Amino acid sequence: MSRCFLPLLLLSVLAVSNAILQGTVDVKRLQGILEEGVKSKDISTLYYSLKGLKQLNAKIPDVCDVIKNTKYDLKNIEQIFHLTNAADLSGCQNSLKPDVLSAPTQVLDKKDATIPDLYHAVYTLKALGKGSVYDKEDSLKNLIQLLKKDDSPANYGYVFALCEHIGCAAWTATHAESALLAADETDGRSLHFDGGLPVTSLVLSTVIRTFKTLGKPSPLSMEQRYKFGAYVLSRRSVTSPRGAALLLDAAAALAGDQPTPISIVFKDKKFITSDSDSIEFSVTDLIGRPIPNLKPDEVIAQSGTRLADDVVVLSKQPLTQKSNEPTTFILNLSKIKSQHGLYKISLSAGTKSANFNIAVLGEIQVSSIEVGIGDVDGTTSPKITTVTYPNRLTEKLQADHLQKVTLKFTVRDKWNKPVVVQQAFVRIAPANAPHEAIYVAEPDAAGTYKVELNVGAMSAHLRHSGGAHELSVLLGDSAVAAPLAWTLGDLVLNFARNHAVGAFALPLLSPRWTSLEGQRLGRVGPVLARGRLSMGRQHRLVY
Repeated sequence: MSRCFLPLLLLSVLAVSNAILQGTVDVKRLQGILEEGVKSKDISTLYYSLKGLKQLNAKIPDVCDVIKNTKYDLKNIEQIFHLTNAADLSGCQNSLKPDVLSAPTQVLDKKDATIPDLYHAVYTLKALGKGSVYDKEDSLKNLIQLLKKDDSPANYGYVFALCEHIGCAAWTATHAESALLAADETDGRSLHFDGGLPVTSLVLSTVIRTFKTLGKPSPLSMEQRYKFGAYVLSRRSVTSPRGAALLLDAAAALAGDQPTPISIVFKDKKFITSDSDSIEFSVTDLIGRPIPNLKPDEVIAQSGTRLADDVVVLSKQPLTQKSNEPTTFILNLSKIKSQHGLYKISLSAGTKSANFNIAVLGEIQVSSIEVGIGDVDGTTSPKITTVTYPNRLTEKLQADHLQKVTLKFTVRDKWNKPVVVQQAFVRIAPANAPHEAIYVAEPDAAGTYKVELNVGAMSAHLRHSGGAHELSVLLGDSAVAAPLAWTLGDLVLNFARNHAVGAFALPLLSPRWTSLEGQRLGRVGPVLARGRLSMGRQHRLVY
């Protein structure tokens, strides 16, 4: 029976930070969504697809026939906005019918027009090349009165966008800071506006763009940049062209707002082994570009601490910038590659820092295992059989309900030093039955594992199924490069009929072991384990 045993890899790949962003926007994935959206005949989807592709300076396909044949409702100003702006983005204005001009003019003539309607009307006229027909002074007064009735973040975003076009950017500069303070905070880590990504993208992009146009310093504090950046990253799994376009708008605005928020992520693997002693990190802005004015020698591993005992293993070690890859930095950990375990590495880029948990993966081996069969009451010395890895027992072992099976072994690393692993199991499984029993082993003070299995007490766990059983040892650890699954051979068990399990036998293991019968670990059967191990750790077998 050939099976694979894999350890549960603990939080060795996670990074925790209050300053540096832990991710970037996957621009290539978003571009794929937008390119697929361009094929749509839905005018809203087409508009956002074109808008996003324009943001990426990507090729705009010929969609004039789609725009020409699109059916629309002249009373729906948002639909007309999508149609005319899609035509403007794709250079298909000549495909539009003259009647689309009536929709925005009717909105502007209405006394009860809303701020969103005014925004869509003005930007429809702009897309049609009509310029600003909305008088700056009177319109700004009107917008201010409308804001007094509804000062939602969305309305502020629309007004800021209108001011970009009609020439009241100075008003935006005066009111942007207070508008930004209206953002909602989540868990002290991220900021966003009521209305989610659409409103957050609108406010951020218009404010940042306006201040750049005015030549003024950004109104966003460094903390606000990182918290808005954290929100943008939380939305990076968008799947629609609309979501992709809005995400790109917000991410590009924040990435271009200097000093830009810094992102540090693992580029590939999150561990080292005895054969591989370095880890690569990407140090970029929110959309994967190099950080302006960041010098290579400013990317430093400030400290490295082993999580098991808080021992400091490195201090102020510069990372090396990879040749021809300005965003890739290499951390060399050759000094600790023989000390397997989990480590916390504090990385800094300029004045910002973040903590990363990495694993130094070791190699484990068991040169031999002693398997003994003896009486439960210890009246006779057990018969010991030694099997060397990766061999199997040369003959089937026999044991009945008055006997016990003992296993004794030591786990060592590549340098032959005894090590303790997080997962050490002895598995007994009938040859032709789906049930099995898994027993948890622990080492003594010297690091030697010894397990005693009372055959009579095993009966219930194996459903009183006697006969040939496969005997295996399974070893794993979150800091081990490859787990060990060693099938030792066959063990023939003879359970007496009507045997009362445990009625006249020693406990299955030692008096300190507690039965966890019935608990399932992955696809594992009943487990018996010492309480201090089983209750404090997660164990999982994956077949």
